[in-house]
Amino acid sequence: MALPNGLTVLVTGATGGIGRALVTSLAGAGSRLVLHGRSADRVAETVRAVAAAGGDARGVVADLSSLDETGRLAEEALEGGPIDVLVNNAGVGFGKDRTLRESSRDGFELRFAVNYLAPVLLTRKLLARGMPTRAVVNVASAGQAPLDLDDLQSTHHYDGVQAYRRSKLALICVTFDLAEETEIAVNALHPGTFLDTGMVRQSGISPLGPASRGADTILRLLARSLRGITGRYFDQLEPAPPDPQALDHGFRTLLRKRTDDLLARFL
Repeated sequence: MALPNGLTVLVTGATGGIGRALVTSLAGAGSRLVLHGRSADRVAETVRAVAAAGGDARGVVADLSSLDETGRLAEEALEGGPIDVLVNNAGVGFGKDRTLRESSRDGFELRFAVNYLAPVLLTRKLLARGMPTRAVVNVASAGQAPLDLDDLQSTHHYDGVQAYRRSKLALICVTFDLAEETEIAVNALHPGTFLDTGMVRQSGISPLGPASRGADTILRLLARSLRGITGRYFDQLEPAPPDPQALDHGFRTLLRKRTDDLLARFL
């Protein structure tokens, strides 16, 4: 499915894995890219590679484990003009040691911070400026675990796999909320199982497919989003039911309140 020519797309986590494959494909489709990464060197290298292939790209650097830097990312991303599409792709996986609870720079559990709080903050900051104008795509996972509203920071009986799955379910929850609140399309997807990314390799898992497969899945969902499909979760190319918590409006309202409280000092 072809994308409109000339879209401006902000992609987080664009310097490797699925994100790198995605921006390469978007550049080939005529999109203007705003490429985010944590490393200035890797961002600069990715921008050069896209430009060498004939694409139009600029880079923004931020560590999403810092919500102050995430907020700054929203401001810097808009310095070059309006953004049409946001792809919240960046994330952290299970971790090398799944029994080790890691904290973000703000003191939040790392997976909850990077995979959920950061994209929520980034999206809200952009929406407050009327951006993106067309669509948000949230990269979630088929691996989901019910959230405990009394332990969102996974302080008890920590397991990195469960923390990751909880963070991705939370991202699906906010996807549905935003789709109801905004006029743009907002969707979430599982891009593919154990694709060849740094996240998967760090977890000690042998990849089951190339990162480009996930990028292609995101492109296809983006095309559907631009045609008006919104408020959906896709398992790769097919609409799929998420964990029941994501379909529970009452639960999502409570999660939204907890999230608002955690983000209040950063908004």
